[in-house]
Amino acid sequence: MELTTSQEDYLEAILELIRRTGNARVSDIAERLNVAKSSVTFALRSLAKRGLVEYEPYQLVALTERGQSLAEGVRRRHEGLSRFLQDVLDVDEGVAEASACRIEHAIPEGLVRRLTCFARFMSESSVPSRQLPEAFREYCEDRRRRGDCEGCRVAGWPGIGNETREEDSKMNTTLAELEPGGKAKVIRVGGPAAANKRLVEMGLTRGATLTVVRVAPLGDPVEVQVRGYNLSLRKIEAKAVEVERVK
Repeated sequence: MELTTSQEDYLEAILELIRRTGNARVSDIAERLNVAKSSVTFALRSLAKRGLVEYEPYQLVALTERGQSLAEGVRRRHEGLSRFLQDVLDVDEGVAEASACRIEHAIPEGLVRRLTCFARFMSESSVPSRQLPEAFREYCEDRRRRGDCEGCRVAGWPGIGNETREEDSKMNTTLAELEPGGKAKVIRVGGPAAANKRLVEMGLTRGATLTVVRVAPLGDPVEVQVRGYNLSLRKIEAKAVEVERVK
C-alpha cells in the first residue's frame, strides 16, 4: 500500500503515543507533529477510509491491524537508521533522530535492515577496515546458508540474495528487470544526481505508472511508455529506476 510521507508520519505518531501513554487523542497527535487539530482530523478521516485507523469524532484513535503493521514498519526504518547514524557514523542522538525522520520515507525497508546488520557486524568484528566489505559479504552469505538471515536484497547490489518478503521484492525490482508488456509503478529513482534529475524530468517520478514497450536484444536500450509518451532509456538508467510491478 502506497502512503504519503505525511500519512506515514501520522501512523508512526499514533503508534508511539499508544505505546507510551496507552492511547492517542487528536490533540496529542497535533502536538506531537506540530500541526493544527483540523489537519489531524482531515488526515485521520483519510486514513480511516483506507482502513488503517479507527476514528470517530471526540473518541480515542486506534490503529487497525493493517495500520499497525505499516506503522511498525515505518518505526523499524526510523530506529534502524537512527542506530546506524549513531553507532557507525558517531552522529549526535538528536541529529540522528531528526535525520532518520527525513530519510525513513525515502528508502526501502530492506536497505535499512542491511544498514542495521552492517552496524551489528562492525560492532562484533575485528576485521581491518579495508577488508570490511568482503568480510561483510561473507558474513551475509554464511547467515543465509544457516537460514537466519531476514533478507535485505537491494537491487543492483552484488552478494545479496533473493530471499525477501513479498513487499520488499516488489519494491526492489528495477525497470531493467521488466519484460516487454510489463507494467509497474515507480518507487524511486537512484543513481548519480545528474542522471537522477534527467530521469525525473523525463517523467519517471515516484508513483508514475509505466509500461515496457520493447527491450533491445542485449537489454539496451529499454523503451517505456510513461505519462502518454515513449522514452528510450539506456540499461544503466533502467537499473536506477526501482519499481513495483502492477497488473
